[in-house]
Amino acid sequence: MERKEFCTLAKQMRADILSLSRRFLKEESEAEDNVQDTLLRLWTIREKLDEVRSVQALTYAICKNLCVSKLRKKRIIPMELSDEIRLISTHDSGWMLEEKENAQWLEDNIAELPFSQMQILKMSQQDGLENSVIAEVLGISEVTVRTALCKARKNLLEKLMKRNQDIIS
Repeated sequence: MERKEFCTLAKQMRADILSLSRRFLKEESEAEDNVQDTLLRLWTIREKLDEVRSVQALTYAICKNLCVSKLRKKRIIPMELSDEIRLISTHDSGWMLEEKENAQWLEDNIAELPFSQMQILKMSQQDGLENSVIAEVLGISEVTVRTALCKARKNLLEKLMKRNQDIIS
C-alpha cells in the first residue's frame, strides 16, 4: 500500500478507532494516544495490508489489543526492589533456566502454528479477549473461534507430549 492510500485509509478509520479506544480507556489523551499507536502499527505493516481480507477488522483487533495491554499495565502492582531480590534469590538458578527454556519453547511452537490459530490463541490467552469479541473482530463465527482454539491447544499439547517423551528417553 502506498503512502497516499494509507493516509486516505487512516483518515477514514480515525474516528472509528477513536470511538473504540474511548470505550476501553477513560482518559481522552489515552484514547488519542491509542489511535496514534494503532495507526503506527498499521503503518509498519502497510506493505502487507493489500493481502489482508479485512483491513478494518485487523485495525479493530490492533486497537483492542493495545487498549487491553494498556489496561493490564495499570493493574500491575509494583513491588519493592528488596521483595524482587528476595523472590529471585529463593529460586535456584537451575529452576529459572528451565522456566526460561520452557517459555522459549512455547513461544517458538506457538509461532509455528497456522497463522489463524496463532492469532486467535494470542487474542484469547495474551489479550484475554472472549470468544465472542474475537469472532466479532475477525469477522468469523464463535464456533470457528472455539474450533481454532481447540486445534491450537491440541497441536501444542501433542508437541509438549512428544517433547517430554524425548526428554525421558
